[in-house]
Amino acid sequence: MLVLKANTEQYNALNYYENNGNILEFVKDGNDNWIVGMNVLTAECFYEIWNELSKLETIEFIQNE
Repeated sequence: MLVLKANTEQYNALNYYENNGNILEFVKDGNDNWIVGMNVLTAECFYEIWNELSKLETIEFIQNE
């Protein structure tokens, strides 16, 4: 499964972004990366930050053990 990975600067700028009660929240994967699902790229509620979201790196999800 593909996910979006944020570096520290991107995470600090985007985490907990809120629009009409919808909150963008990153989680840690098994490699200690800040990740979020690909669906945020098509979610209307995050359209205002789409340019920033589209700059996140696409990686393969690594499950926590």
